[in-house]
Amino acid sequence: MKTAIVTGATGFIGSRLALKLLKQGWIVHVLGRSKNSTSFETRIFHAIDDITGVPENRALFKNLFCHDVDICNPRLEMQNLIHSHHFDSETLLFHVAGDTRFNPPSPEMQHNINVSGPLNIIKAFHNHLSKVVHVSTAYVAGKRKGKILEGELDEGQEHRNNYEKSKLSAEVEVTKLCEQLQLPLCITRPSIIINDSVTGRSPTLTHFNALVYVVTRIQKHFKNDKNVNPSKEFRMPIDPTARPNLAPVNPIVDALIKVGTESTAPCKTYHLCHPHPQSNYEIVKLMAQAFGIQDFINLSFVYKFPEKFSYTEEMMLRSLKQYLPYLNEYCEFDVTNTRSIIPDYDSTFPVITPDYLDKVIYYQRHRQLRESHH
Repeated sequence: MKTAIVTGATGFIGSRLALKLLKQGWIVHVLGRSKNSTSFETRIFHAIDDITGVPENRALFKNLFCHDVDICNPRLEMQNLIHSHHFDSETLLFHVAGDTRFNPPSPEMQHNINVSGPLNIIKAFHNHLSKVVHVSTAYVAGKRKGKILEGELDEGQEHRNNYEKSKLSAEVEVTKLCEQLQLPLCITRPSIIINDSVTGRSPTLTHFNALVYVVTRIQKHFKNDKNVNPSKEFRMPIDPTARPNLAPVNPIVDALIKVGTESTAPCKTYHLCHPHPQSNYEIVKLMAQAFGIQDFINLSFVYKFPEKFSYTEEMMLRSLKQYLPYLNEYCEFDVTNTRSIIPDYDSTFPVITPDYLDKVIYYQRHRQLRESHH
């Protein structure tokens, strides 16, 4: 029976990865911390149950082992755990954990989580690992245009935020350590992760969830309910021809497992990005259709922030400000390495459709309703 270690298993990608591995018959060890008096084990169960919204069959969890550890502790000692669970030398490490905030309150702490964290885990388990799959981000590329090759890393690029910088540093340091330990390493770089393409679900504030939140507030504020127009003119400071790389979470998880289990995968970097992203114009048109506001608001695109905002524009800009640099994306992520081990990779990424957006809206609004009652 195959064994995997997964960090970040309470997160959007990590929880789905852990569940998928369990369903495929793996023994899965997850590492993380308790939070706000909630045990780590409870947090894991909640995260996995939230994937579909119904409790998973508890029989699946017989091969799930939860370990409450601080991966940022430089003196991380895992020998007792290793001996008690009889780890062999064929264990696969999926390092998914990370601080993804663009502007964290403490850049030093974010650096510790994103850079020191994976180094500590690799050092603690290296004698028992067959391969490391390190989850980075496609946006280590920073403010670059044109085609970004998978083998490129530090090209002297300018970065938008501390998150991108820390993930670049992590790639550099993890690569050095794995070379030193002669440990096979695969680096994966997802782009902007969005809601599940089948269910529309996402526990985090994705690009689409933020839009649902904003439009819901606008409709509530004006008692609109799709019948009254709150503001005829609505300007969006985005390039309609730009193609933000929005990738649903489920094909990303499938690709991670394929990279981890493919014997020819090590010593390469893989962009896990949508191979054919849609334009802002297409996405906005579909969003307006899904919300039923295409006949109430005159949408227009501008290339800089208007000097004066309407209520609608101000709310939208405030909620989407951190995403705007990524929406106005002018680069293309090469997926040559990814296609080489996943020949049908392109077909696993569906286009955004009204049906998908209806699911996102339904899920996000019910999630907001539940939270308002707690």
